[in-house]
Amino acid sequence: MIFKITKENIESLKNEGLKKDAAPYVTQYENFKNFIKSKGIKISEQEYSEQENILINKLKEKGAHICHNGKSIYYNSISPSCIDCHTGYGSATYIITLKCNRDCFFCTNKNQDDYAEGIHKVYDILSEFKNHLKQYKKMKSVAITGGEPLLYAEKCAEFISEVKKADESIQTRIYTNGDLVTEEIMQNLQKVGLDEIRFGLKPDSNGKVSDNIIENLKTAKKYIKRTMVEMPFPKGMVNEMKSLMEVLDNIGIYSINILEFLYPFVHSDEYFKKGFEVKNHPYSVLYPYTYAGGVPVAGSSVECIEVMLYAVEKNMKMGLHYCSLENKLTAQVYHANCNAGKSSVEYLSKSDFFIKVAKGYNQDVDIIKNILDSNGIDYILYNNASIIEFSPEYVYLLKDYNMELGLSYLAVDYDKTLGQKVMREYQIDKIEPSSFNLAEI
Repeated sequence: MIFKITKENIESLKNEGLKKDAAPYVTQYENFKNFIKSKGIKISEQEYSEQENILINKLKEKGAHICHNGKSIYYNSISPSCIDCHTGYGSATYIITLKCNRDCFFCTNKNQDDYAEGIHKVYDILSEFKNHLKQYKKMKSVAITGGEPLLYAEKCAEFISEVKKADESIQTRIYTNGDLVTEEIMQNLQKVGLDEIRFGLKPDSNGKVSDNIIENLKTAKKYIKRTMVEMPFPKGMVNEMKSLMEVLDNIGIYSINILEFLYPFVHSDEYFKKGFEVKNHPYSVLYPYTYAGGVPVAGSSVECIEVMLYAVEKNMKMGLHYCSLENKLTAQVYHANCNAGKSSVEYLSKSDFFIKVAKGYNQDVDIIKNILDSNGIDYILYNNASIIEFSPEYVYLLKDYNMELGLSYLAVDYDKTLGQKVMREYQIDKIEPSSFNLAEI
């Protein structure tokens, strides 16, 4: 198992070397949590991982596909663009505008660096696409998002048309709140080859979606094969979301992407009033993510998976995909590390794409060194031979030893001062050889 080293448990570590090595990252995480609290919202003290695991195991028994250690779960069908999104290679999402006809309190757009400018601007997304086409040579999936893209429906159609001219195999999609959908717009988007449209539904306080939006979903479905819903499930509305799932399945949409409910660092008063708290450990790894989504609301993941399990047990025909915040963050790390020149002690995780290194400390170093030597395995000694680094692939060789090892999380970053790329460490967790499973990382 992997044990997160936190403020609450760091003093329980027996290995002083590991404790010292991990301490700066614990402090950094506490500073981050204090920043969140300074916005006027509480951090939950409750952990939900055990409840998540129980529900995930039930879904697995029902035949659901559990991907990336439960960060992504799907049943029946999943958009090919969601598969491309995991690494993000050859995949891009373009903001045509940050202007929107709605103002939802949970909207993450206000996290965008250029939000004030973006609500008055239409971006040249075609030029962005052409630049990406040169960069990747082969594009797989592209999307238009906002704001509300259908405020500029003609420009969206022009963009899709140009993408399909460049390569008809590229999967195209548009995100919309659905308010502006019309027969004419859908006909035009069908003509230019739009593959997929995703509605971001906004239920009212009773969990109901307006009749107008439901009709617009039906309209879209007539013209766009993969008419989907992608929405954060409002916290505390499990029963209402179960009812909504039945409505959507009866319409016959292609699939639904169920998202964690996030706190976007704005409208703290609304979150406080509703009694929402931020997840105790918002990110698995504290890393400079560029995704502007925010941080998860505590307990939201459990509710999302619970509703998904309900839909599976009801034998709903539409595709079901639980997409956690962590699942949305993997592409950035992949791009940082996919071409890294790894040493023999570094291991690229297939789940979160961080480069991982196992670490032994102090009194354990000689034991680890002798075992690795006898098996012809590379390692690095440093800090006056008080620390040894080796690939996590070989932790199993130490399974009969009672010791605490570190698991280091690394990613390539560009150092402006040095003017070059460097490998940075972002976190250290604890692993015990007797219970360690390489598949977990």
